[in-house]
Amino acid sequence: MIQRKQTLFLLLAFVLTLVCMSTQVGTLLHESGSVAARIYNLWLTDGQGGHSFASVPLFVALLISALIQVVTIFLYHKRKLQATLCLVAMLMDVVWYVLLAVLPQQTGGMLQVEWPAVLPAVSIILTFMARKGVLADEKLVRSLDRIR
Repeated sequence: MIQRKQTLFLLLAFVLTLVCMSTQVGTLLHESGSVAARIYNLWLTDGQGGHSFASVPLFVALLISALIQVVTIFLYHKRKLQATLCLVAMLMDVVWYVLLAVLPQQTGGMLQVEWPAVLPAVSIILTFMARKGVLADEKLVRSLDRIR
């Protein structure tokens, strides 16, 4: 039962979350268009190589999402809890986007996103598909219990 399609969806979502956590997700630009800082999930790197940890909430949101996805994989006997945890993981990915949108207002610049910023959206889709599979399994188990 551990090799269900939900497990594969959650595992792929976990891998995409890890990739997003470890790559540059955007660039902060001055009003003139020059690069002010590069945004990573754990820190901001300015032009002189200095680090600012203003983007740590981005890292925390993705870390919580990744941990929930891994825990959810191993809770295949508790389908209701698994479906709830999928919702929480999707919520944390949405929170990541909100934090990414708020970050330029905190630091005073314009945001230019890179391709890894799309990975949490793909993770949301995969987690949604996993949740749909979990709920289908729960429905199947309930229908089989009614037959007995």
